[in-house]
Amino acid sequence: MHRFAAAWGRVPGLWVRLGFALLLAGVLAGVESAPLGAYRFEPALLSVFYGFLLLEAYLVGEVFAGLRLPRISGYILAGVLSGPHALGLVDEHWGHRMKAIDDLALTFIALTAGCELHLGTLRERFRGIAGIAGGMVLVVVPGLAAVTLVARPWLPFDLDLSGVGIWIVGALVGVIGIARSPTSAIAIIRDARAAGPFTDTVFGVTVLMDSLVILLFALTVAVARAALTGAGVDAGFLGAVAAQLAASVAAGAVLGGALAAYIRRLRGYLPVVLMMTALVVSEFSRWLAHWFEARYGAAFHLEPLLIATAAGFTVQNFTAQGRDLEEGLRSVALPIFIVFFSTAGLHLNLPVLAGVWHLALAFVAARMVLLVAAGWLGGAAAGLPPAFRRMSGMAFFTQAGVSLGLAGELARRFPDWGPGMAAFLIACITLNELVGPVTFKLALDRVGESGRGE
Repeated sequence: MHRFAAAWGRVPGLWVRLGFALLLAGVLAGVESAPLGAYRFEPALLSVFYGFLLLEAYLVGEVFAGLRLPRISGYILAGVLSGPHALGLVDEHWGHRMKAIDDLALTFIALTAGCELHLGTLRERFRGIAGIAGGMVLVVVPGLAAVTLVARPWLPFDLDLSGVGIWIVGALVGVIGIARSPTSAIAIIRDARAAGPFTDTVFGVTVLMDSLVILLFALTVAVARAALTGAGVDAGFLGAVAAQLAASVAAGAVLGGALAAYIRRLRGYLPVVLMMTALVVSEFSRWLAHWFEARYGAAFHLEPLLIATAAGFTVQNFTAQGRDLEEGLRSVALPIFIVFFSTAGLHLNLPVLAGVWHLALAFVAARMVLLVAAGWLGGAAAGLPPAFRRMSGMAFFTQAGVSLGLAGELARRFPDWGPGMAAFLIACITLNELVGPVTFKLALDRVGESGRGE
């Protein structure tokens, strides 16, 4: 408390920034309620809402930075307060219209994440990355399965399954529980200007788990469907998931080569080209999925985040244009981060959280304890320093896009109990998204790596 009070008193202009943020919120409320009638022009209003939301989020983020908290927590809070479930400055209609820009920002951040992965560093930190990732799979997944079994009588939906069935459902919960958020990780690392072995290891684990979780989820879903329906394990489903991931990586490598060629030969307007690339990757992945289903009646979905990450990784590690790509990404990183996290705040479902907050809080606390234990055990097995073992679990609390996507997939594949479980998991993910950035920055501060980067 003294730390925050001292920071509040030291930072000049903090009250001014907060005042301007409140003023912008008032203007936004006025625009929303204005009786425009025939003069209401939707594209112009969308630009107005986005502009005011981003300015407000920027100012709230600066207030958080003055309090030594992550800026992205301020961006998320600005979105939450402006959204349809709080002050209602931006209603659900406008929130839905902003989804396309949100997808662009997410893909752009994934490109940035790939560019931050250096092959030499990954080789050097491989033992620590593998140790912590293994600890998460071996500790958190069965641990959350056990928590699900114990909490079964209090879950806010019927889960009428046998002993084996409830353990399988618990395993699905556990797999979703180890999903991380590379977008949040790269934003917090950039915000804290963190660099060092702890940062490299945590970021390596985060990106590795992003793909590993999708494979584990597909495997667990196949086993669950076999056990709950009496059918055999669907090897075709597992093969399709593996093929989609491999195709996404291959597409990313090709895209990375194309970006490197553009930078080498032309280089002009690089930030604009990078944003257009993110938009094309996001929209093309969606179009291809619809086309494949309409043409062949089968699901084939390239992962835009994996494509973008692979593209950034390819340029950074297999071409001479890695530094140029980094500079181009950094030049527009701030508005992209504000766009993504303020929009994420808009979409946080507070009514769902309000209905199950007590049980969600217990699940979130159990997950945090298990992650800390996994970080300690995995770090010890990999021979990491004691400070790294103590702090590593705190770096993995945040969840976002991948977790929400898997929760939605759970609802779709298991219509009897999946929707209820998905709603509960979304409430847990909401809490993790709010708390995680703060604990990650605290971990970076404690190991002494904040402020050591560019």
